[in-house]
Amino acid sequence: MTDDFGLKANIIDALESIEGPGSGRDIVDAGIVNKVEVKDGLVGITLLFEADLAVDARHHLEDLVYDKVSKLEGVSDLVITPTSKGGKKKALRIHGGDAPAQGGHDHAGHSHGPTQPPGKPAPNASTALQGVGQVIAVASGKGGVGKSTVAVNLALALKNLGYSVGLLDIDVYGPSLPTLLGVQARPAVRNKQIVPLEAADLRLMSLGFLLDEDTPVIWRGPIVTGIIRQFLQDVDWSGTDYLIVDMPPGTGDAQLSLAQTVPVDGAIVVTTPSDLALIDAARGLQMFRTLNVDVLGIVENMSHYIYPGLEKLTALIAELRASGADAAKLDQMTKVLDENSKLYIFGQDGGAREAARLDIPLIGQIPLDGDVRAGGDHGKPIVLTHPDGLIGKAFTELAKKVVAAKPAKKARVSPFAFSKS
Repeated sequence: MTDDFGLKANIIDALESIEGPGSGRDIVDAGIVNKVEVKDGLVGITLLFEADLAVDARHHLEDLVYDKVSKLEGVSDLVITPTSKGGKKKALRIHGGDAPAQGGHDHAGHSHGPTQPPGKPAPNASTALQGVGQVIAVASGKGGVGKSTVAVNLALALKNLGYSVGLLDIDVYGPSLPTLLGVQARPAVRNKQIVPLEAADLRLMSLGFLLDEDTPVIWRGPIVTGIIRQFLQDVDWSGTDYLIVDMPPGTGDAQLSLAQTVPVDGAIVVTTPSDLALIDAARGLQMFRTLNVDVLGIVENMSHYIYPGLEKLTALIAELRASGADAAKLDQMTKVLDENSKLYIFGQDGGAREAARLDIPLIGQIPLDGDVRAGGDHGKPIVLTHPDGLIGKAFTELAKKVVAAKPAKKARVSPFAFSKS
């Protein structure tokens, strides 16, 4: 058990070694240190700045405080909340509550992000989200394979099958959900829980809703862990049949935090057919196996390029057949079309071979299509705009396979509270 009183005294001693701006006094004597809270190694420090103090000067002092206090023996986690006289707290506040708790901020050099506040130790074992049917992680071994695009369109396809779907973007270093669905808003807080935003009948949460578009995220591992836990436990996901979690690429803190915070019912690994992507996909798959997460299968995205006029030509051939045109010539046209309609830009059947080698199903092959890219750029995913097209149908088949592997009961209507045990 941490000696809170002794640790607090050590923290104040450390803070007294930091000189305040322009006064010649240390920041404790100058009143800049407004509050110090300590609970079992969790430390919260509130700094009170003059309203006219330059932003760079504030950041410099925050850095000094972090460097001094984080190195002290007994400090397991640290939250720094900067405020200004006559103003509001400037920290990024995402912890739910009528008066939101301490959060984090980021600036050049490093960041102090949101985490569990003093007095509320982070859980060290996963706790089921009550009122959530299935938690499905969408992951990739490397970036650039279209993981977020797959996650968004899978969520929409599940919604089209009649399920209540939540979509959580925990790719904290590159949150893309706001762009992919065209949502630029801030979530509200109600009854001490964050209320997910809604778009296209999906319930949404992303760090991108809480940051300015150009704000970089430069956070250490423990900070990432804290924000993921809050997005899972302090957001009102109740009444959700499927919670689709868009993971960051690779294998690291976010993946471990997710598995430790809630039981993950299944994972999907997204890759392209290229050998490089498949190598990283195999690492991601083995990571989930190590964490005892059921891997539902591999999705081979950008599997092949389809000639843009294929659907129109296929429909035209069907019309010609119906009108009694020469069947032999139409058969020849169909054969040539089939042989030349697909271009394997990133390699052919790499996902199928890797799935066979790793003894898991290949549950989807999503073609490469310019409309997918354009739709994502403009907040109009392909399943939303063309659910019955070739790509839309491919995502529908993927959604059906997810449902078959991890069935959830539809139409949950009773509100449930999160378990806080």
